Amino acid sequence: MKKHIRILFLLALTLCPLLSRAQAESIVRGSVADAAAAPLGFATVFATTPSGKVAAGSSADENGRFELKLAPGTYTLTVSLIGYQDLIRPLELGAAGSSELGVLTLQEDTHMLEGASVRAVMPKTKLTGEGLQTNVRGSVLENVGTAADVLAKTPGLVKGQNGLEVIGKGAPLIYINGHKVSDSGELERLQSNEIQNVEVITNPGPQYDATVTAVVRIKTVRRQGEGFGFKFNASDEQSLQWAKGNDPKAGLDVNYRNGGVDYFGGINFDSGSFRQISQSEAVSWFDKGGVVNEFKNTGDIEAQDFARELFTNAGVNWQLSDNHFLGGKIEWGRMLRFDDETLIHLDVSENGTLVDRLSTVSTDALSSPAPFKLGANLYYNGVVRQKLGIDVNFDYYGTRNTTASAAAETSAMTTDADVHSDSRNENRLYAAKAVLSYPVWKGQLQLGTEETFSRRSDRYTISGVAIPASSASIREDNLAGFASYAFFLPHLGQISAGARYEHVNYDYRDELDPTEDRFRSYGNLFPTLSYAGALGPVQLMLNYSAKTRRPGYSQLSGAIRYNSRYIWQSGNARLQPQISHNIGLTAVWKWITFMTSYIRTDDAIMLWSEPYVKPGVADGVVLVQPRNIDTPYRKLTAFVNLTPTFGPWNLNYTLGATPQWLNLNLADPRTASGRRTVSFNGKPIFFAQFLNTLNLKGGWQLELGGLVQTRGYTENVYLKKAYCDITAAVQKTLLRDGSLVLRLEGSDLARSAVTDIDTDFGSHTISQINYMDTQRIKFSLRYSFNTVQSKYRGTGADSDEKARMK
Repeated sequence: MKKHIRILFLLALTLCPLLSRAQAESIVRGSVADAAAAPLGFATVFATTPSGKVAAGSSADENGRFELKLAPGTYTLTVSLIGYQDLIRPLELGAAGSSELGVLTLQEDTHMLEGASVRAVMPKTKLTGEGLQTNVRGSVLENVGTAADVLAKTPGLVKGQNGLEVIGKGAPLIYINGHKVSDSGELERLQSNEIQNVEVITNPGPQYDATVTAVVRIKTVRRQGEGFGFKFNASDEQSLQWAKGNDPKAGLDVNYRNGGVDYFGGINFDSGSFRQISQSEAVSWFDKGGVVNEFKNTGDIEAQDFARELFTNAGVNWQLSDNHFLGGKIEWGRMLRFDDETLIHLDVSENGTLVDRLSTVSTDALSSPAPFKLGANLYYNGVVRQKLGIDVNFDYYGTRNTTASAAAETSAMTTDADVHSDSRNENRLYAAKAVLSYPVWKGQLQLGTEETFSRRSDRYTISGVAIPASSASIREDNLAGFASYAFFLPHLGQISAGARYEHVNYDYRDELDPTEDRFRSYGNLFPTLSYAGALGPVQLMLNYSAKTRRPGYSQLSGAIRYNSRYIWQSGNARLQPQISHNIGLTAVWKWITFMTSYIRTDDAIMLWSEPYVKPGVADGVVLVQPRNIDTPYRKLTAFVNLTPTFGPWNLNYTLGATPQWLNLNLADPRTASGRRTVSFNGKPIFFAQFLNTLNLKGGWQLELGGLVQTRGYTENVYLKKAYCDITAAVQKTLLRDGSLVLRLEGSDLARSAVTDIDTDFGSHTISQINYMDTQRIKFSLRYSFNTVQSKYRGTGADSDEKARMK
């Protein structure tokens, strides 16, 4: 904390001379907005003398406000923002003082949106200097359902087998009006007609944690008025292949605003169920006294799980004045039910001879004390002297997870077994973040610091098998400082550069085996650089960044989990963070967006499986655990997004490919050298996402879409069958103000969304055919009354750290 205070003190000393110098000159203030009166953040504003010399310049803040320092005289004022026409107007300043210009309105650059029909309904996408911004208000996306539905149809995003992802970057952090989404249910509760625009940031700046590879910022429509309002949503999803697969959900959010004080809260019930049926074959090769033994497991697996969760939140936002906000919120969640059951039937052979026929029934359920999640945030956000922006956040996040597991094994050829285990982990996170921003020269300077302190304890006991119990604690402290500067040069474009330095102390203590203790201290510098400009009618962005990925705390646990007699699983306390270098290029022309990125990752973390040869461990056992790959992992992603419109028919098509390069030298006792090279190259994955929307009179909307993916390599896994998920929806908007929305939708209608895999770990291979419970139908209802959008401005200080605590 003392370091944190010293950094803020030094920042204040740096800015004080700039503040005092500004007081002696004339001040010109104003704000920038679009034709719909929505603020346009980060527009460039500069004044030139009659000779053409730039006298002063600045970047507007995120709310479109700007301020210039000028001596009395005659100037030409220019306001510029990529995607909009430049606004040029004369400016006369008399004696020193202040001048208010009011709201300066920018018009969209119409040569990027030729054609009246396209301009009327298609979602307009433009570059912002950080990423792709897609307008939702007034486009076909305005009535597609929830925020989750909007994101699935936004250029640069795809909703596939692993959920919502930024193409080529993975799962993003999502913000709504600057507030980080920590509950995915928020996306289901926010209606599409409340969204102004969505910005997909593929090169997050240094203000974000170095583990963050992509960010999505949702900006809602500014609502006026006070009083009481609420939103209610309910849905029911049913599997078409499994009667037990029924998932009801419901949520209620309330808001009351009076004067400058905004009170809000909500309660939500969530449920989920899933079933998977698989056919697998796993082969292992063991070196036993110079003789290679082969163990082969073939069989069927059926897994099903059920979960029920209750989530509540409450908070207050106080607008002290036009430029000062203070607030806080608290979130609490409780897992009401968690049941997982897996049935495994295996035939085990050694060197071609059947040695075991095994049936296993394993269960996982909630244990005591009950699991929970608790989070809190306090923030201050403001602008001092119309220039110095201050954003301060304090966060706490805590979780407890308890699981009781049992495995009953019946063998037709050897002995039966009855294994019981209990797992408990507790997590605590304390975080603080402070960001200062100030206009300097023709741009915006941003300085900040962020501190994160994480604590975790793991306890694991097991009986019925010769696996030791474990008890460990983890302490990790992350101290970071960052700086960035973005500026706009007329006729050239916007340039931004920044860097983030993180110093991490990691301390792992094994309370039962001190020889497994690990302490690491490392520091890394993560630079970012980007350029955004225009080449004729084409908008361009080029960027570079360095990122890291730290292993999740469960991946660092030394406890060995018992999955079955022949499959054990563990974390790896020796895991190191992986480091990635990213280069990207984006181009936008009319309704065509092209994006490509190249990523090189060192010490990539991948899940691994190999024979577990130790005294007292039976032959044929394999251990599954994460490990760092000792060769670079390289991946290229390229795609084009097309969003044309033909009358009431709106198209959103994405076509792309993801080739990769990965060669590994792996242990294999079958070869003379004991090793062989395995190549995960040569078969890139091609993908296509197509979304068709038909808007009809009377509030009706029809949708047909799908995601198709070819066979190919992804990391150390080969997807050996094409994936195809066909979706459809029909929606009806009711009431004069459109406050009631009914929606019926279906997924995997062709029942072809399958994920069959092959993996090669050198001395162990796996081939698996999977049938997922993805063919489902869902009905939802949403109603809103006097919805006044919450003014909550807390951004959170913990970034991606919460996700590591799972």
